[in-house]
Amino acid sequence: MWTPYTSAALFCAFSSHAAGCPPDPYNGTAADGTVALTQPYYPTTADCVEYNILVSVSYERAIFNFTHWEDNYALEQFFADVTTRPSAGFPGIVSGTELTQANYTIAASFCTPKKPNGKEKNVILATHGIGPAREHWNSSYQPKEYSFVQYAVEKGFSVFFYDRVGCGDSSVESGYVTQLNTHIAVLQELSKVVRSGQYTGAVGQPSKVILQGFSFGSYIVHNAIAATPEIADAVVLTAIGLNLTLGINANGLVRSFVNRIASLQNPQRFGELDTGYWSWVDKYALAENYFRYPYYDPGAVDFVESTKAPYSVAEFLTFPTVADASNFTGAALAITAETDYIVCDGYCPGVFDEPGRTYYKNAKPFVPYLHPDCSHHLNFHHNATGAFGVITDFLAENVF
Repeated sequence: MWTPYTSAALFCAFSSHAAGCPPDPYNGTAADGTVALTQPYYPTTADCVEYNILVSVSYERAIFNFTHWEDNYALEQFFADVTTRPSAGFPGIVSGTELTQANYTIAASFCTPKKPNGKEKNVILATHGIGPAREHWNSSYQPKEYSFVQYAVEKGFSVFFYDRVGCGDSSVESGYVTQLNTHIAVLQELSKVVRSGQYTGAVGQPSKVILQGFSFGSYIVHNAIAATPEIADAVVLTAIGLNLTLGINANGLVRSFVNRIASLQNPQRFGELDTGYWSWVDKYALAENYFRYPYYDPGAVDFVESTKAPYSVAEFLTFPTVADASNFTGAALAITAETDYIVCDGYCPGVFDEPGRTYYKNAKPFVPYLHPDCSHHLNFHHNATGAFGVITDFLAENVF
């Protein structure tokens, strides 16, 4: 049995940018930076701690020129406009960029094996995607089947995973602002502090840092590595497609998600957010985009639906961005479902290996792998542990 977890009660305790919240996000923070545990589950085989981490970033932010909407009627017209064929003459949605500086409080968890076996100093720094918060990596629903953290810890690895800006217990700002470049800048800073050993407890300074992403989180990882290849020793990109021409059907995704304004859809959980934050309409839209019937337990869909986090319009509009990562010389794994609906338009063979092999032509090695009998949400299909095994085997063979 599991209990759906919501972070609404903890919203102000950990959010430094939310209207009406106290200004100090560090109440209750111990001298070593740890805070009281908030997550609903941690593996019994792991020692886990939580942190609030202040990061200061500077990045180039895209400025959007569309009118902010106040209700779902206006939002639906926006979707209709942006998915209309280009010859209709609608103006572009980006008016320019500006250099932005910001401070964020990032809520994070770190888990390491209770019985070290020599691998624990290899730290996987995991970034979640659109839809879940950090619980994506550490499911409280049937964790033996769906918790990557539990699986990785039992294989000897340590895992550092966190809530992205705008999700879970991390800082919140306008959904019209938080975008891909926001998260890239945050990840670059987090990688530095994790590598320093400041937030890895008794493990101390890691011997290797592996950046791992899921979906939108993989695009964050990929673009961070492309810009600053020195921040990681290896990368694991799950549920990613690097072929933006033949793989990602952007208009189809806008339509199939059937997005709604999150604060109107669920005022109790998301009422503090502005109208720039969305959520998909219901669990059937979730199943269409993230799952493949019959290779999942409907209870897993219910769990993901009940624990979903909102996502911003700025994220949705900036995620299909792919840079050349040929300066990265570490090990790189791209693992995606063979029938991924989101990043391969339903079928990955023929559109998956390239341009990934070109972008990672200097990686040692670059391994593209398609996982069978699932769709985008690799972590919540019947064969999730099979995908986890591919990841940990790859790291064991190529990182040490």
